[in-house]
Amino acid sequence: MNKLIYVNIAQSGGLMKKTHFIKVLIISVGTIVFTLWISGLLNLWINGINVIADDVEGYQLHSYPVDGEYSLKLDLSDFESNEGKVLYDDGENQIYLEKVLVNDNSDYEVSFRSSGTYSLRGATLVSGNEHERVENGFTYDNQVNATATYQGSTFKIFSSGSSGLNYKDGDSFAFYLVPHDKKVEVDIEKDSIIEVKLSNLYMHNWER
Repeated sequence: MNKLIYVNIAQSGGLMKKTHFIKVLIISVGTIVFTLWISGLLNLWINGINVIADDVEGYQLHSYPVDGEYSLKLDLSDFESNEGKVLYDDGENQIYLEKVLVNDNSDYEVSFRSSGTYSLRGATLVSGNEHERVENGFTYDNQVNATATYQGSTFKIFSSGSSGLNYKDGDSFAFYLVPHDKKVEVDIEKDSIIEVKLSNLYMHNWER
């Protein structure tokens, strides 16, 4: 009888310790989440650079063109081989090739992704888009000077689309590789390489 009571007491003690541990764990996790939410880190972790850009009172935006011309070569015979090629990298901000494709109108397109940095201290982003604060909110516009060279012929190429700060760390922008106003015959069996050059990229610096 005494042995049974001892076992029950021991089991009861173990259960109490386990319950206490779970309570402490829940309180600790709740405290951490609450602290992160109050500090703004949780919102920043979930929504990324947009949190900084949208905080007009907390951060000032300074933007200016980036000097230099940046280029890379694309292989139109193997679209996937181009993905991830780096156009621009200053150690903190990067622009890389997202994809090359042919759309329904048989137009070749190339899209780029920009990736910046962000923390509670501020954020930076180099992009083909210039993001501005305006009276009624925000706007963005593709400001890049873009050319392509194919079989020794160089020509201006034009924007096919761009985005706001739709990603946690940046945005995207794209171009038609062959302009509609110029006769360019693409023959990938003869030459599948086209070179794209971009200048007038924009640096964005959000500071407290």
